[in-house]
Amino acid sequence: MYKFRTYFLSILVLFSAVIQVTAQSTGNADNKIGKVKGVLISDKNSPVSYVSVTLLNSSKQAVNGALTDGQGKFEIAQTGAGNFSIKVNGIGYEDKVVNNILITEKDPIANLGKITVKATSNTLDAVQIKGERPIMEMGIDKKVFNVEKNTTADGGSASDVLQNVPSVTVDADGAVSLRGRSGVTILIDGKPATLLGGDDATALQSLPASSIENVEVITNPSAKYDAQGMTGIINIVTKREKKFGLNGSVRAGIGTRDKSNAGLSLNLKNEKWNVFLNSNYRRNRRYDRTTIERWNYNDDGYYLSEEDGRRKFDGFFNSIGAEYTFDKKNSIMLTQNLNTMRWGSDRVTNYTVFEDMNTMASRQERESGFDGGPFSSSTNISYKHKVDKDHQFSTDFTYVKSWMDRDQYFTTRRYDSNNDLVGGPIYQNAPGGGTNSSINAQADYERPLLTENGKLEAGLKTQMFWFSSENTPVLDSPGITDVVDSALLNSYDYTQQIYAAYSSFSDQQGKFRYQLGLRMEYAYYEGTNQSVNGNYTNEFLNLFPSVFTSYELPNDQSIYLNYSRRIDRPRFWHLLPYLDLSNPQDTSVGNPDLIPEFIHNIELNYNKIFKQGHNIIVGVYYQNTQNLITRYRRFYEDGTTFTQRRNLNTGITYGAELTGRLQLTKWWDATVNTNFFQNEIQGGDVDPSLDNSGFGWFGKLNTNFKLPGDFSLQINGNYRSQKIEPQGVRKEVYWIDAAIRKNLLKDKATVVLNVSDIFNTRKYTTEYDLGYALQSNYRDRETRIGNLSFTYRFGKSDIGKGYRKGGKKSDLKPDAEKRDENIKGNDDNGGGGF
Repeated sequence: MYKFRTYFLSILVLFSAVIQVTAQSTGNADNKIGKVKGVLISDKNSPVSYVSVTLLNSSKQAVNGALTDGQGKFEIAQTGAGNFSIKVNGIGYEDKVVNNILITEKDPIANLGKITVKATSNTLDAVQIKGERPIMEMGIDKKVFNVEKNTTADGGSASDVLQNVPSVTVDADGAVSLRGRSGVTILIDGKPATLLGGDDATALQSLPASSIENVEVITNPSAKYDAQGMTGIINIVTKREKKFGLNGSVRAGIGTRDKSNAGLSLNLKNEKWNVFLNSNYRRNRRYDRTTIERWNYNDDGYYLSEEDGRRKFDGFFNSIGAEYTFDKKNSIMLTQNLNTMRWGSDRVTNYTVFEDMNTMASRQERESGFDGGPFSSSTNISYKHKVDKDHQFSTDFTYVKSWMDRDQYFTTRRYDSNNDLVGGPIYQNAPGGGTNSSINAQADYERPLLTENGKLEAGLKTQMFWFSSENTPVLDSPGITDVVDSALLNSYDYTQQIYAAYSSFSDQQGKFRYQLGLRMEYAYYEGTNQSVNGNYTNEFLNLFPSVFTSYELPNDQSIYLNYSRRIDRPRFWHLLPYLDLSNPQDTSVGNPDLIPEFIHNIELNYNKIFKQGHNIIVGVYYQNTQNLITRYRRFYEDGTTFTQRRNLNTGITYGAELTGRLQLTKWWDATVNTNFFQNEIQGGDVDPSLDNSGFGWFGKLNTNFKLPGDFSLQINGNYRSQKIEPQGVRKEVYWIDAAIRKNLLKDKATVVLNVSDIFNTRKYTTEYDLGYALQSNYRDRETRIGNLSFTYRFGKSDIGKGYRKGGKKSDLKPDAEKRDENIKGNDDNGGGGF
């Protein structure tokens, strides 16, 4: 603890020293007057975001500079008087110079308007370098991970994709964490992931990686976003082509041990209509092995639980939609999604009690399984009206309904010390199902206000969610036939309503930018459990302020200081007061008395862009969580456990993070992410054993090699150090993935061969010191998987060149602006309220 705090303070001192040195290296320009501004666009009429614009004096010496924002805008203030030039440098674009920019006292502002820069297309020996998006793009408020460049996840699932995203970790059960903490809000195209059927972790293992365009990681969301999510937001953006004409692609793949995937994408666009279809299928079978051992300190008692099984995560995802543009100011879009997922497992568990390491006292064998999954429908309609360039109004309405069916079965046999059957067999069967529905409606408004750069944003949002579940369990055992099984009986109804309003104001004064925001949310919960004749309600009214500031330093450097207050409300299945006795060795129950967590989140980040193409972000952060929700596990001396989620007093996490993209050569680049953090859990108010603290870190490396003959090689490495849990320690884990890619048929086709966890090292172990015993939980989930996939792209994007309307050629251009909306900030879709 002391060593980490010393290290943490040293980073802060070094960080401050770097800022002081760079702040002192100012240019020679007169700081009293002058401003140069403009907008960078590509030769395809799309914004050129986050590239360097350098201001040069008449001697061609650099005196100041700036980065373009998400819309390609830049502004260099306080230039002084004189004759200047600007030089544009960006990865994937040719250098651009604009000369004869005059700044005088009478005319101090030079508005250069739109400046077009061309994508590069260079040749180095046998390696062709093309203008293309990197695997990771760093925005002001987010990191964008481009999935198409992550070939090691080709043929895999959304869970496999997230495994390689900076700052994100995925555990053996598929649960997602951000910077080492759970409580992440998962969005699909800026909307809550209710379409996944309520079980995000399982559904992400069914969603094909091929259906994803990019993943956005937002660690400190503004007031425009939902306050839900303890550690931030992960937005999964699915593919949708925007090129003019008829375009599409087909995909197919096969993997080891009964895995396959396929997909079809079609898009038809003209000047008014954009019609699209996406259909993706994934079949996934994986083995799963769990071993639990416990050794008593005071005697020779030893308990061993061994579970082997095979799980399936199948998914069929379909999306069809149309967008109609009335004119330059009005557009409407309708999207319909139909998804079906089938989940299941078959497993055998042997639970053995030993008097000592060599003498068995008893054994229980249990066969179990389930089959089922959701069928989901989602209908979305959105409308946008632009008054002028920075003045607009938008509305969005989404209705989702899912039908879930699930069939569970259990067969239990008990044996004595001589391994003779003494109880059973007992047969349990629990067919059941349920539905969940949700409505999301919102309205957003933004306009310029007060100053030249001032902007007001405001919005309203309504979320309503209904869930119903029931089953009809029966039990058969010697002497008992077809009776209601009270141990598995479950009938539950649940309602959640959230109403929100937000407002924010942002402005820029010279090199200083800021945004002040406030969000208000009212949440109401009501649940009824017929199994235990219980009725549970709760409601909360809360305010969530946020402050974001940034300052541009010379030489392509920036600093950002942000604060936000957030909430993490318990999920309905966490509140469900249903006693789960399906595994007698590890029973659990929901807790209707859970209350939300409240989080204060502060971040300080430093960003540096180098002319060689490198981009480095160094940050420090602090999170303070009140009413921390965690799994509280009780350990009994007979080797069984009981689990329930409880509210603890406080959880504190602080740490430092380094994220960088390195362009080592024209044919070799690397993306690096490391995170060092200290966790402190204060749960002595529930149980003294819940007080815990410890240091942890994780690192990710993604490196790409462009090889001759249109081949490319990608290697991913992941490492996670030992990490504390409320009642134990999760041991270190590491693994390496690799993929090779070949482009064919003039880049219209791609073949990818990849292998995950090459050395089969991705195994998870958690240890608990119970005072009277030591327990070890070991998870071995199939991770060494090979995939071979093929993609073929067809169609053309230049239909506008020959398109005639009224006998004249239309000046049609690809609408790249809308394709980039999610990257630019998703303000229209992901904020305020989807």
